[in-house]
Amino acid sequence: MPEVTIAIPFYNAETYLELAIVSVLSQTFTDLTLLLIDDGSTDSSLKIAQKYLDDKRVKVISDGKNMNLGNRLNQIPGLAETEYLARMDADDIMHPQRIEKQLKVLKDNPNIDVLGTNAYSIDENNDVLGQRMDFSNDALVSVTTFIHPSIMAKTDWFTNNLYDVSALRIEDSELWLRTSDKYVFMAISEPLLFYREIGDQYYKKYFKGFPGVLYMLRENKFSIKHWMFSLKYFLASFIYMFFNILGVEHILLQRRNKLHLKKKGYSFYI
Repeated sequence: MPEVTIAIPFYNAETYLELAIVSVLSQTFTDLTLLLIDDGSTDSSLKIAQKYLDDKRVKVISDGKNMNLGNRLNQIPGLAETEYLARMDADDIMHPQRIEKQLKVLKDNPNIDVLGTNAYSIDENNDVLGQRMDFSNDALVSVTTFIHPSIMAKTDWFTNNLYDVSALRIEDSELWLRTSDKYVFMAISEPLLFYREIGDQYYKKYFKGFPGVLYMLRENKFSIKHWMFSLKYFLASFIYMFFNILGVEHILLQRRNKLHLKKKGYSFYI
């Protein structure tokens, strides 16, 4: 039985899915299962995933339904047959040593419940724009939130801490707010994920999350940390809209990265 399942839910991800798959199958740690879950794609994503069924480590799940990300994320722990489970998105790229290093940290530190990593930000051309977090040289850093596709934990943790699918588009943030006081969250300071950030009009993406934020507030109306998150979310939404109107929204996107790096192909950083 493999030790680790890496799960990639995907929906109409034909542009970048193959890169994501190859980055998983090229890991230095090979005792793994790659679970590819189609959420009713209408492009060639499913065909791309099925190309890799010749690799015995690959499993493709496709029921023809479009259930949205939160439901697919909650489906994954029941499909995983391994002790450990790692998140991954269909448009990101794994560093070749990501799973090897995360698994070692989790085994060496059994007190850690969820382990994330630092990440490089990449654009549509796979060029590195920056490093998301400017950690110190400490190998491990205590955190309260994660770069979502970088996390890894025991499968049981995901089973016992499902995403709230009503918190649409902020499922991960709601999960961290709900669980961070009860579990040990840590991150590896080394960037082990190439996290794709493309497009413009980010304020529209924030606005689409308003129903989820309002739902979360109704469910946690007496929680200060939920109110603080919501206020920051709404404020960021309108700041992004204002900067977009001025034609300088890219400045805010650049500020997401604590370190700015010269554009080069992502392989330069491996």
